[in-house]
Amino acid sequence: MAWRPYENLIAGELSNTVPGKVTGWLRFVGMEEEVKLNLNGDFHRDIRGTRIRLRNPQPMDRNQAEAAGEPRQGSYMRRFSPVQTGEVGDITAGLPPYDYTKDCVYIEWYSEENGRVVLELESEQVEVIGKPLPPDTQEPISRQKQAGNMSRFLAGLCGHLARAGAEQDP
Repeated sequence: MAWRPYENLIAGELSNTVPGKVTGWLRFVGMEEEVKLNLNGDFHRDIRGTRIRLRNPQPMDRNQAEAAGEPRQGSYMRRFSPVQTGEVGDITAGLPPYDYTKDCVYIEWYSEENGRVVLELESEQVEVIGKPLPPDTQEPISRQKQAGNMSRFLAGLCGHLARAGAEQDP
């Protein structure tokens, strides 16, 4: 399971101007604090070396958006940490060269605090600031490394579920 707070997103900015680092901030409906990101890794080649500015013209709390008739108690973001550290997953604006997906803004990271986080946005919700590094001088993001990120996430999730189950057994 992944956090998918794209409906809660108000705005944000991520930077990959330092090779091997993605830093930035995000604001979400349901959180008073700004979320700070400090991740290891890079954007995909379509935007590597740039900053991206994100915005959602109609943010809402996902709990209220999902509830049919009765809003759930509390915000979807109530357990989301305002500090996100970990590994970059796939971060692309869906521009050429298409290393991951075409015509789709996809922002993913593996947080030490919250596990896997995914934002899927429309192209008009992202503004690329700066000029990407020349793609022909950059290696694509390793699919093997990304598979390892997912495997570690799933192993951690299974371990958490096993511990929770053991605590409930008499």
